[in-house]
Amino acid sequence: MRYIWLLLILINSSAAATVPLDIFFKKINVDQGLSHKKVNCIIEDKRGFIWFGTEDGLNRYDGRSITYFRHVHNDKTTISGNIIKDLYEDSDGVIWIATQDGGMSRYDYRLPARKQFKQFSYDIHNPRGIPENGINKIVEDRYNYLWLGTNSSFAVRYNKRSGLFDTPVKKGTKCVLALTMGTSDTLLVGRAGGGLLKINTRDLSYKSDDRYEDLYAPLPHASITAMFRDKKDGIWLGSWDKAVYRLAGNGLRESVYGAAFKSANIAMDEYQSFAEDVDGKIWMAGRRTGLILFDPASKRLVSLRHEKQNAGSLSDDHVNTVFKDRHGIIWIGTDNGVNMHNPLFSPFEQHVLKKNDSDVTIYDFYKTAKGDLLIGTSNGLYIKEKHSGLIRHKKLTYLGQPLSVTYFFMDMDKQFYIGTDFTLFRYNLYTGTLSTLANTSQDPVMKKLINSRIVSVIRDTIDHHPVLIVSPYGHYLTYYDLVEKKWTSRADSVKKIIKRYDIKDNMIRKIYKGKQQHVWLANFKAGLGEWSEKTGNVKYHINDLNNRYSLSSNNVFDMIEDLSNNLWVSTYGGGISYFNGKQQRFYHINESSNLSEGLQVDAQNKLWMLCNGHVHKYDPEINVYSCYDMPRLQKTGGLSGYMYRDDDGIIYASGVNYFITFNPSQVARIDHNPNIYFTDFKIFNTSHNELLKAKTIQLHHTQDQITIEYAAPEYSGDNLQYAYKLEGYDQGWINAGKRNFAEYANLKAGIYRFEVKATNWRGTYARKVSVINIIISPPFWLTGWFCTTVCLLMAGIIYFIYRYRMNILLQQQAIRNGIAQDLHDQIGSTLSSISVYSEVARRYAAGNQQSQMNEVLDTIGITANEMILEMSDIVWAINPKNDNLSSLLQRITSYAEPLCRAKGINFVFEYDEAFSITNIGMQQRKNLFLILKEAINNAIKHSGCRNLTVHLSQHGSFAELKIADDGKGFKMEMPGEGNQIIGNGMLNIRNRADQLDATINYQSNPGMGTTIKIVFKNK
Repeated sequence: MRYIWLLLILINSSAAATVPLDIFFKKINVDQGLSHKKVNCIIEDKRGFIWFGTEDGLNRYDGRSITYFRHVHNDKTTISGNIIKDLYEDSDGVIWIATQDGGMSRYDYRLPARKQFKQFSYDIHNPRGIPENGINKIVEDRYNYLWLGTNSSFAVRYNKRSGLFDTPVKKGTKCVLALTMGTSDTLLVGRAGGGLLKINTRDLSYKSDDRYEDLYAPLPHASITAMFRDKKDGIWLGSWDKAVYRLAGNGLRESVYGAAFKSANIAMDEYQSFAEDVDGKIWMAGRRTGLILFDPASKRLVSLRHEKQNAGSLSDDHVNTVFKDRHGIIWIGTDNGVNMHNPLFSPFEQHVLKKNDSDVTIYDFYKTAKGDLLIGTSNGLYIKEKHSGLIRHKKLTYLGQPLSVTYFFMDMDKQFYIGTDFTLFRYNLYTGTLSTLANTSQDPVMKKLINSRIVSVIRDTIDHHPVLIVSPYGHYLTYYDLVEKKWTSRADSVKKIIKRYDIKDNMIRKIYKGKQQHVWLANFKAGLGEWSEKTGNVKYHINDLNNRYSLSSNNVFDMIEDLSNNLWVSTYGGGISYFNGKQQRFYHINESSNLSEGLQVDAQNKLWMLCNGHVHKYDPEINVYSCYDMPRLQKTGGLSGYMYRDDDGIIYASGVNYFITFNPSQVARIDHNPNIYFTDFKIFNTSHNELLKAKTIQLHHTQDQITIEYAAPEYSGDNLQYAYKLEGYDQGWINAGKRNFAEYANLKAGIYRFEVKATNWRGTYARKVSVINIIISPPFWLTGWFCTTVCLLMAGIIYFIYRYRMNILLQQQAIRNGIAQDLHDQIGSTLSSISVYSEVARRYAAGNQQSQMNEVLDTIGITANEMILEMSDIVWAINPKNDNLSSLLQRITSYAEPLCRAKGINFVFEYDEAFSITNIGMQQRKNLFLILKEAINNAIKHSGCRNLTVHLSQHGSFAELKIADDGKGFKMEMPGEGNQIIGNGMLNIRNRADQLDATINYQSNPGMGTTIKIVFKNK
């Protein structure tokens, strides 16, 4: 073909193009995850992502995978509409989305997930809101205002600061198809029927050509479909008049490129988009004629078209947009996906029909008893012979008119019928002859269909007569009475079948008779109709937003019963549902494509369907939804319409000019080793995708719940199976099935290695493994420094315990020493006295001095008794059983009362009840006892009192000991022998008080008695 092109250059050098024809385009279509095959607009954002605006959602492409965003009804966190017409990224990196069905949306990836989308949809109660939902274009002026091209509201301006919309210029036609910023703050507005409008965005003044007010005037570029500003500030225009214009010199010079097209034998077209490559060549997107590549310097052009035999050519001649990214890559959006350059693999068998001047649309299939396949098309009948495998064409005509064969029906009486775009015929499979049904010419509808075709036929009973119920699309229903031999249609003013059966939709896609003899109607607008023989009326199942078990969409495309008698329903816009007749409930298959068409059920009760141009499969038993690539469909628009299954279980589906066949049980597996990519990293279900930039992810010990998402973008048919393991946690590989994420919770601190691998079928995994290293830091109590600190602290505690025990031992030794000292001082001196007194008594006995000896013996007895009492006091003091203060109180009482009673003194001992249960240390108890003993002895021996009172009271953490008598008292400063004795006793009391860390106060006067107050801390 290159040689042919070179020959053309030699023949006509003025029209020669310097661009070769073997430009290869990689295809990105629904098979790669595009939400819809029709792509309306493309941009590149500041991060390098390529964005595709499609007929069914927004798509982001990173060179490996596609993420799509769709509108969800009543969900303000999603995009406002699904039909994307234009995309624009402003200076802040925010993407603005123009939709045809939902107004405008704003997308900012830097915001939290639920705030990334903001919707701007028409609200009748908001006069300063967006004036309508049909937005065609978006541009931004240098004052940061957005300008919107609308369907019927002029050019609308949006203030991003205030959030308000206004329409500064309301002149001429209201429909704006194109916008671009020119020089000098000029906004160029391309209108439908009004030519070019220029608005100064600084002062809002405007200019227009008054000649265009006459919409029928033969003026150039009256309706401007596209505008583009090149590097030289020239403005390129596409127009409905199928010419290309360039405005230069601030619009004063206008060039028309019509002659160049004619000289190159290139058909003119309506050009919808322009781009300029790095060489200055202009790429033009033709609405019907592919791409035009124009070199302004040489005035040479080349046409790039879709070629069925060239896999590297454009995927479709309907080109909607062309865009150049910052790397110089040209992106083309067509009605059949995105083009950038690559072939696809397909497991299905493809059969191409020969066409004449126009494309062949295939409507229906039927396999005869002989095994021949009948193919009904827009170009008559094709027959694929069983034995030869050849496909021959049989042109059918009636009354000189070529017929499109649109439906096949074999009746129970072996009558074969063919539905056409003319009427319903009987067809003889052996002779190949057509005949109309009797009295067909008498029915206004069926005698000759107007802009319609037969799309469905069943046999049933009406008014006890067997009838053929037929759907001539667009004309409600008709039926043919096989007994009366006549048609009844909506034109019958007697039977009035529309009112009688309550038929609400004139566009009935399919009539289906189930196993329970119910007749089902697939309506374009009125949902699913259930025509019961009992009631005679059609019952409608429609979408109800408040009922989760209602039909998912009112646009029903197809229905079929499976082997379990469940009715499956496909909708164009709501995906797949099945209807449970007993429950009267619809169950939506969430994984299904919104745009679902034909259905079939195979012998294993699996559901097959056409969605977005390719084949899907759903297994209801295991709830698995599968997607398969089409066989070499880069050069077509994909599959559409209905599916047919023959008696051998073979399923048929069609595209333009071809059809495919496949045995569901023998669909080829796709075997290759896909690369795995990590697509998200979540902590506590919150996305932290930015962490994937690092080779090793560092986490805090509290971040112990993670989700890792992954994908193998080189997939086909959605048969991918995954296996993963987390080294350091999992014992081995975990088969994840189709799940593309792994979740872990309560991970301990440590070093982990996450590995994932994939396969296109269960059991055989690829050798390629993708890895993420994860380090979870330990909590501080598991760190080395913390352990060292704890060890030091424990050593300190051990040392403290050791010192404490040593102090206890020292205290015990001190107590022993004190006891020894007391024994030495008191017992030793007493025993010495007894020894001396004994020697004196012996001498008195030798000298027969009986009276003196008796006196000494009495002294010895008194001294011995005192020693016994002192020994008793020492034993009592050191006995731990007496640590309770009540023991001290009893000891004082038992000591003082006998002595006072012998002297005729009234003794009173008072104390607070709390002291009876208070514990007291040995040393403190000993000192208190000796103080009380000394004070009581002094009072008994020296005061001459009649009353002696001891009072012990509690004052917070302190105790007060008060000893009072009503004796003769004394002057504390008076010298004398008696006072010296009192002074020694008081000195003993003071010494004991000092050992208690107590304060002591004496109060005494002659004749006024004596009071001693001692205050000490009750330890």
